[in-house]
Amino acid sequence: MEMMFNELSIAPAADKYTANGRLIVFAEAVGEARKRGFTHIRSHCATNQIALAEGYTLFDWLNSKDVPKNYRDYMYGVIILPFIKEGDVEVEEQYVEANYYFEDKEAGTGKIACLGLASAYLYETLSISLPTLPVWERHKLPVIIEKAAQASLASVYNIFSTASLNVPEIVDFVERAKEVTLTETSIPPSEKIIHLSDHHGVKELQEMCNLLKNCPYVEEMRSTHWGGNRFIRRVDKTGFVEIVLFKMKRRYALLVKTTGRNLRETKKIANILDEQYS
Repeated sequence: MEMMFNELSIAPAADKYTANGRLIVFAEAVGEARKRGFTHIRSHCATNQIALAEGYTLFDWLNSKDVPKNYRDYMYGVIILPFIKEGDVEVEEQYVEANYYFEDKEAGTGKIACLGLASAYLYETLSISLPTLPVWERHKLPVIIEKAAQASLASVYNIFSTASLNVPEIVDFVERAKEVTLTETSIPPSEKIIHLSDHHGVKELQEMCNLLKNCPYVEEMRSTHWGGNRFIRRVDKTGFVEIVLFKMKRRYALLVKTTGRNLRETKKIANILDEQYS
């Protein structure tokens, strides 16, 4: 599993002493998170871009003999780039299709783009923040999502210390994230809804639906806009998977409603569909 680094929490301390104290708290949180299965922290910023104090970066901290080795060991090799996995087309598309912002008027934080919090939301995982300001020492942070002239509000769980990982909500979240347990539908294959538009390719789409309806994780199938270069075109955290009959000239597509309750479950179901029906 991976966490996402909240780059908004970067705020240089007045001196190295204060910076080191903050990083020890952060490193202890990372060490505890690693025990619970989080192997990496994805980040938009490299270690030499994370300023801890004037002229002092995380890269410098990692190589400082003034910092106890056990704390530095927690952090070695943990931070990786980029903040969205390379080749993760579905998440990339969702990130491009919307704008993601953080805002907290009470804390005096105006509306600002948030890369780390956005990726934590899209991947349904934890964000991790440097304990630089009280606003980043909260266990849940809001994310404003603006898409097609409409705005919605979501939130992500956030850690900043070892104590964060013992908050009941976060403990439950981490436990759920460890195992992906799929739920089978109670709808028998013969009763699953198939709604296809009357156009060329409907025969091939019907044949695919006749196969898909036997999958215990598929509930409904409908025609959707055509086009795409791979069998799994899109995976959505609400349980929908778009698949494409890409061997056809027009590459007709299906919107498949699955039993997936989050992104991890839906991705696993999409992988099953890809393996069995592509």
